[in-house]
Amino acid sequence: MTNEKRVIENLRENYQEIISNYVITAYAASRHASVSAGMVCTPPLSSLSNIKNIVKSFSNTCDIYPSIIKYCEEKDIAENELYKKAHVSKTVFSKIRSMKDTGYKPSKSTILCLCLALELNNKETEEMLNIAGYSLSGDIIADKIVSYCISKRYYDVYDIENLILEKTGGAYLYS
Repeated sequence: MTNEKRVIENLRENYQEIISNYVITAYAASRHASVSAGMVCTPPLSSLSNIKNIVKSFSNTCDIYPSIIKYCEEKDIAENELYKKAHVSKTVFSKIRSMKDTGYKPSKSTILCLCLALELNNKETEEMLNIAGYSLSGDIIADKIVSYCISKRYYDVYDIENLILEKTGGAYLYS
């Protein structure tokens, strides 16, 4: 068994101990800062027109495609290799490519699959998620599993999804 496979097997065998003690660093830091500053985590109520303007503004600024290209170039991976490795369809990847013009917003799970395929670290993954308005949550078991695997440099999307399915009973990355 390779060292890489030992990571997932160790997690499978020692799941309760590892996951119950695992903290997503970015999540813990942002949550601690919010609580310390007395910030409320719920957004203020706004009129419907304000909400529509916020959504429109957000959809124009959350283009993750340039970041994907930057990482593809850094990692020397072609786009078609990336979406195949990430188990993302060509259609979805095409929508991501044109999201600036169409307002398409990929799901959190799609972004996570791309981050795993690009073998990004936790900080880079969090940055990619933040661009699209997502983050890893210490309250979601699947997020903790993904973050733990990334921290151990284990990026096999298929194995991670199977472990999540086994431990939570639901699909997460392929949902």
